[in-house]
Amino acid sequence: MKKNDPILKKVALLMPEKVLDVGCGCGSFTAQLSPHCRKITAIEFSPGLIQRCKNENQKPNITYLCMDGRNLGFPDNSFDLVLERTTLHHIFEWEKALDEMIRVSAKYILIQEPLDDPRSEAKRNTIRAQNLYLEIQKEVGYPHYRYIPEESLMGYFRKENIKIKSQVIRSDKPKEFDEYFSNFGDFAERSRRKKYWLERLDNLRKELEGKKLCEEDSIFIIGVK
Repeated sequence: MKKNDPILKKVALLMPEKVLDVGCGCGSFTAQLSPHCRKITAIEFSPGLIQRCKNENQKPNITYLCMDGRNLGFPDNSFDLVLERTTLHHIFEWEKALDEMIRVSAKYILIQEPLDDPRSEAKRNTIRAQNLYLEIQKEVGYPHYRYIPEESLMGYFRKENIKIKSQVIRSDKPKEFDEYFSNFGDFAERSRRKKYWLERLDNLRKELEGKKLCEEDSIFIIGVK
């Protein structure tokens, strides 16, 4: 975890009492937040990931719950701060999830989402790699977006009359091919065409001929009700 992560920095500055982390994954980032909050509720749609959270990243002030981000089971204004970190673009109806985040927040909404920028060969290679991920994930019942356009995110907050500040974070840090595709085999196992997808991956590896991929850019938005 980067010490200069914008969400981590903001939470450490605010020291909120009650936080909701939407789409906590395996809980590693939630655990990083825990020293800066009195109480964190972290939700994830996958029961398997929630179990990983409890096994690997349990802290005394964190409660992990299996829940759909589009239908949060909390009253209005339940949390001082609600956040998500690269989760919205994985939700096909991301507007519903953002609506719910705004509803249950008493004041702050923090989001960080990837941005698409084909400014370099490494960036363009990464887009090709992500498109392959999107294809296999759609086949196994996990359709989502490569990214949500910046203007869509900003416009949605404005439509809801939420005051916002934003920051675009650019990165060209290289990533190795095998590192980027470390989870691809898991999706291939869930497909009925495992051999086909592994061949697609091998073909892409050969086409790129050892060329690097890189980290994605992101946009960080602070919403204040």
